[in-house]
Amino acid sequence: MLSPTLRAADFMVAESLPMREVMAAVERYAAGERPVLICGEHGTGRELVARVLHQRGSRRGGRFVAVRPSFEGADVPPEQAPADDACARARPALHAARGGTLLVKDVCDMSALSQRTLRRAIRGRDGRKGEVDGDLRAGGPEASDGYDVRLVVTADLDLEQAVAAKVLSVDLYNAIASQRIDMPPLRDRADDLPKLFERWRMHYAVEIGRGPIAVSSRAVARLQAYPWPGNVAELKSVSRRLVLRVTGSRIEAGDVDEVLPVVAERVPLEDLSLEDLVKAKLKGLMARIDGYPVDDLYEKVLSRVERPLFDVVLAHTGGNQVKAAELLGLSRNTLRKKLQELGIASAASRGRKARADRALDE
Repeated sequence: MLSPTLRAADFMVAESLPMREVMAAVERYAAGERPVLICGEHGTGRELVARVLHQRGSRRGGRFVAVRPSFEGADVPPEQAPADDACARARPALHAARGGTLLVKDVCDMSALSQRTLRRAIRGRDGRKGEVDGDLRAGGPEASDGYDVRLVVTADLDLEQAVAAKVLSVDLYNAIASQRIDMPPLRDRADDLPKLFERWRMHYAVEIGRGPIAVSSRAVARLQAYPWPGNVAELKSVSRRLVLRVTGSRIEAGDVDEVLPVVAERVPLEDLSLEDLVKAKLKGLMARIDGYPVDDLYEKVLSRVERPLFDVVLAHTGGNQVKAAELLGLSRNTLRKKLQELGIASAASRGRKARADRALDE
């Protein structure tokens, strides 16, 4: 997150086509009052876009207040309210952002009660103030003039799946989805990376009181070859580490290699060992299912290893299960049972996947 003294727009780089589309959407929505939904992976700069929306809109003279799904945030005074009293916890946030913009992060992580409270607040902003007065004002004078904030919410890319799973209410989704901005991951906006790196490099150099630091073309190439699973947030962290570590006047490729993870470049598949491939996929899997209930990961991973193994061996033997069983060191009955358990013979069974199943295949 940017500190309050920095201008968000200074860090909005839009050299790439995906980011030019984002900026076009920002220009369309900035002057309005309706809620804006910003979707994307964590670290893509969703809050940055929300701040730019605020700074370019009619409410730029008001406050920008960012809160978590529990309505708690650095700019919100604590409210002594029961954990299940979403209305009471929302009141300080709405009060703090009055006349400005309220950013609610990760809307899919909100409780059902908090979602209903936010939906009532949106109705109140739409002009049906009576629906919000009883819930958010609760007789108090602090909200006697009604609800007066511009709402911006962020979500990950599985928003529609969250609605289908009833994690996110249909009413709230319909209220926020009409003005949507999709943030591209950093790996899809490579044209922006050199300038993003330059701006964060300059920022941290000024912060610690040192002069400008140049960067070699090979160092930039190293950065562009890296897949950036942590997106712009990871680039920001890497920039800071390089500024702190490099004592000379120029960042070289070797300096980049020292701060990036071990598998920093997109290595051709044929150059990776099977173990490295499995580790890379498992790391991505753990990031995608974080926060979701999964209690059979061992079995799921084994099934994903067995399925392609059996597929490849059967293709190699032309579908001959006797030869495949011999090659695998299994009895024919064991192989047949495994194929049935994995649904290899049934295409229909492959279509029904829970979130954890899909994450393993991505």
